[in-house]
Amino acid sequence: MTPESTSEQGARVPSVPISQAENFRAVRIPSFKVPMMGVPISPLLPKRLREDLVTWSPDVVHVHASIASAGALAGGWAAHSLGLPLVVTFHSTLGGHEWVYKLSHALTKWGSWPQVVAGVSPTVADGVSRVLGRPTTVLANGVDIGWWSEGGSVSVPARNCIDLVTVQRLKNRKRGSALLKVVAAAQNNIPDGHTFRVTFVGDGPRRPALERQASRLGVEAKFLGAIPRKDVREVLRNSDVFILSSTREAFGLSALEARAVGLPVVAFRTGSLPEIVPDGLAGLLVDTDQGMVDALTQLACDRGLLVRLCEWSIRNPPPFDWPLVVEEHERIYREASGSRG
Repeated sequence: MTPESTSEQGARVPSVPISQAENFRAVRIPSFKVPMMGVPISPLLPKRLREDLVTWSPDVVHVHASIASAGALAGGWAAHSLGLPLVVTFHSTLGGHEWVYKLSHALTKWGSWPQVVAGVSPTVADGVSRVLGRPTTVLANGVDIGWWSEGGSVSVPARNCIDLVTVQRLKNRKRGSALLKVVAAAQNNIPDGHTFRVTFVGDGPRRPALERQASRLGVEAKFLGAIPRKDVREVLRNSDVFILSSTREAFGLSALEARAVGLPVVAFRTGSLPEIVPDGLAGLLVDTDQGMVDALTQLACDRGLLVRLCEWSIRNPPPFDWPLVVEEHERIYREASGSRG
């Protein structure tokens, strides 16, 4: 069940067609959006959610929360008020918002409602644990590794050109501007006749500014906007390296998709990226923008390294395949049900 709002700007959001999904029902509740934030909110949510939970009598309620989650809070309250087993998974790093969560928890004690509290990565889970002062676990995201890898594989890069690709919402926090600066700086470090090209998949309010910046910096960049998932897979297959410039990834789902295709990844050491991208084997992880410049420079100047990363990434699929992720969710559901007093 989710509040109904307009589509999120940015990279495509994969969805399951309701008519094709078995044992799955989506209920959408009309809602308003908070100005400047786009967060859906409705005064009908708590009452409506509670009424539907009474009707459905579920074994477990699983709430998915982010930084601003009025629907998650309403769903958590509804389940708690009925004494239903509750699992809450956080999908965002709390960052500078920790104080908001500490204050709201002090006022409402919402952190005591769930039987199980989780984060999508160790980074997120640890942050939530600090806020609530209680143990948390990790319930990771997942992808269909077989779908992303089927029907083709990436090839060894051309000698003098490296095609970079990133999949992201074009918003400030994804640091597309920093990515362009990194590519421009790395371009200045490599021999004449060698070049980087970068493709942005995804859309958002920063796109016009990023297009102008790329032109100003002399970076060869393409902006494809939001495209269907099968087209994302094709773009990844035709690229050499996936690059992610966000320093506060909660998980790193787009990097996981790239790894499933077989691409090596250059990214920051955050979220679940150390698990998705074994450093020095499936890609290069960095801690600073200069580190990312150095990583790209190294890949351009050391073709042997780039070839080894490509070959290892192709031979070794990443973790977090859906069957394993579902298995862990089912274990957590049994744990939550068993702990109901």
